[in-house]
Amino acid sequence: MKVNQPVTGVEIPLQEDTIIVSTTDLKGMITSANGAFIEISGFSEAELLGRNHNIVRHPDVPAAAFQDLWDTIKRGHPWTGIVKNRAKSGDHYWVKANVTPIY
Repeated sequence: MKVNQPVTGVEIPLQEDTIIVSTTDLKGMITSANGAFIEISGFSEAELLGRNHNIVRHPDVPAAAFQDLWDTIKRGHPWTGIVKNRAKSGDHYWVKANVTPIY
């Protein structure tokens, strides 16, 4: 598992109506990201596209959580969970992730 460092311990607050959207291919490589995702993550669109989605993985989130996510969507089912992500700055933000496989 890739461990993204540094980590600052500073939380980035999100407005409740913020909708963060990204899509990946079957290998987890980012194929699109909306403006809210780009803004909160601190990465540019160029830095995100073509990179593995684990670029925003916070080291506090256990690998088992992501294994469950991938196992679920590979079976063709949606997955929902609360995920702590790491911004480029090392700050973190929380998301309610709704992951749906699209075929």
